[in-house]
Amino acid sequence: MSKDFSLQQLRLFVAVAEELHFRRAAERVHLSQPPLTRQVRALEDSLGVTLLERTSRRVNLTPAGVVFLEEARRVLSTVDQARRAAVRAETGQLGSIIVGFIESAALDLLPQVLPRFRDQFTDLDLELREMHTSEQCRQLHERRIDVGILRPPVDEAGLEVTVLHANPLVAVLPEDHPLASGPVALADLAGEAFVMYSRRLGEGIYSAILQSCLAVGFTPRVRHEATSTPMLMSLVAAREGVALVPEQFAFTRRIGVRFAPVDDAAAMSSVAIAWRTGDSQPAYQALCSIARQVAGKLKQPMFGAGST
Repeated sequence: MSKDFSLQQLRLFVAVAEELHFRRAAERVHLSQPPLTRQVRALEDSLGVTLLERTSRRVNLTPAGVVFLEEARRVLSTVDQARRAAVRAETGQLGSIIVGFIESAALDLLPQVLPRFRDQFTDLDLELREMHTSEQCRQLHERRIDVGILRPPVDEAGLEVTVLHANPLVAVLPEDHPLASGPVALADLAGEAFVMYSRRLGEGIYSAILQSCLAVGFTPRVRHEATSTPMLMSLVAAREGVALVPEQFAFTRRIGVRFAPVDDAAAMSSVAIAWRTGDSQPAYQALCSIARQVAGKLKQPMFGAGST
């Protein structure tokens, strides 16, 4: 009856089979010849077959040895691959990561972050899902996403949140609005009706706009709440109100509206990265580090009269 054999015995047999010489094989594996010979004989005993024909002058593989050498190489290669995979998984180099992100991050942050992240984690399966901040928080807690790129403030219970940078807010005005040539002072919008992002979906941007307006002495009169950026832009184009949005949206052309820089330092909204407390992985840390580096170098868009 065959017995179990060890990976070490396989490695020693492969060395002898490739060298066809016990002394050279022993030198190759940094082992003296007698224990090498004993281990190869033990392997043959465990298999119940002869793998090597030995004479005083040479060593040859038997037909069984030829077949077993091929399989032994395959087994050792698989074991080495498994070892490397385990190490990569431990260091975050292998596996999967699901990242939620807000719409504005796709306009400036992600195009610069993702190539650098993929260069570092070539074997990591990365999945991206666009969603509002509130949905990201819910899916983080439900373990449906691993990392979120969102806008604070958020309920940080159970989450580790790191602010990446702050975005200036820009005014979105109907194209024939008297202030459309910009820049505008935030206080100049005090008498306007506002189109705001839905507070239910985007507490962060809603709060940033509200606090910015309060800082210059007025509460925005909200006529409509929009559930998406296209809806918000359409309502402004239809002269249903003005809006404030993160500066990234000024990179995109929108029919019927003009973007104007806001000449108030208080008009800001932060972007952050978050994951579950105690669930930090090397890949999460690397993504955060790259995002912070990129965020620190982002430049504001250039506004000119008549820009759309």
